[in-house]
Amino acid sequence: MQQFSKPTYSEKVAQLIMQRIRNGRLKAGDPIGEAALAQECGISRAPVREALHHLEAEGLLMSHPKRGKCVTILTPESIRANYELSALLESEAAERAADGMSDAVLKKLASLIEKMKAAIECGGAFEEHAELGTEFHETILGMSDNPLLRSLASRFSRVISKFLLYQEWRTIYTPEELFDRHNRIYEALRSRDRERIRRAIRAHYAESAERLACFCDTANAQRGKKGSVHFPSE
Repeated sequence: MQQFSKPTYSEKVAQLIMQRIRNGRLKAGDPIGEAALAQECGISRAPVREALHHLEAEGLLMSHPKRGKCVTILTPESIRANYELSALLESEAAERAADGMSDAVLKKLASLIEKMKAAIECGGAFEEHAELGTEFHETILGMSDNPLLRSLASRFSRVISKFLLYQEWRTIYTPEELFDRHNRIYEALRSRDRERIRRAIRAHYAESAERLACFCDTANAQRGKKGSVHFPSE
């Protein structure tokens, strides 16, 4: 029987913070107190410190030498940069695999598209649409035999779309729009036309980046008026 190692204290703390960011309990700029977290969890500060360092390296937290750590405050520029990198890497993976794309991969993508359509018809929850979208992109990246490419491609935009701005997707896209966006990529992949695939994937990410950047610009302006930004640029 396969044995699974138990998560360490630092992993549990990281998971707790990630969950709170994802569900909106922790928002951009909210401070993350090492001592308070250690007390809440009933553990020493060492594993909490380790968790915070890990989350900062992943891009979920940011730090200031005099003010500690807080949930990352995104800028339109950082969103565009992250999504551009994801687009370049994912489109590269798909283009390289276009000629030898297996029927099994296309069948799985077709199944995911049908599930997206069914979720719209039955009024599926937002989380269902989000998970189907994640699986769709993971299937595309899975065609690459380069593990580093797969890891980096999903990392750059994942931190933003699955955590920092996860709650905002409800207002940025309708379920119908989410379906249409992924269906365009599926149709491009089915054509096996490398140039069409490249354009479809990069357009997908560019559109997401612009919508999220516009939202972020507005949110940061409102946050600035309230004086609640913990880490100003100066």
